[in-house]
Amino acid sequence: MSILYTVLVVLHIVCWAAALVVYLRDIRAPRVAPGIAHSIAGALVTGLILVAMWEMTDVKDGDPNHVKIGIKLVVALIATILAFTQQKKPAPNPMAHVVAGLVVVNIVIALVW
Repeated sequence: MSILYTVLVVLHIVCWAAALVVYLRDIRAPRVAPGIAHSIAGALVTGLILVAMWEMTDVKDGDPNHVKIGIKLVVALIATILAFTQQKKPAPNPMAHVVAGLVVVNIVIALVW
C-alpha cells in the first residue's frame, strides 16, 4: 500500500508542476489552456485519494492536518472551477494569472505549512 501511496504523491506533484509549466508556456499571451484545467483536476483527485488513503490505512504515522487539507481543498476547487470555466476564452485572458496564482498558493501551502 505504501508503494501506491508514493506513486500517488509523485503523480500529485507532477500534476501541479504540469499546470505551472503549461501556464508558463503561454505566458506571453495568457490563456487557460485545457492542459491547465486537466492538470489541476488531476491534482485535486489525487489529493483526495491521498487523504482518503491516509485516513483509512497506516501508510503514514499520525493524523493529517485537517485545517491544511481543507484550505488546500478549497483553493484547488476554486482553481479547478475557474480553469474549466475560463478555458474556452480567447487569449489574452487575465484569469490565467489568477488560476496560476491559485496553483502557486496551493504549492506554497504544501511546502511551508
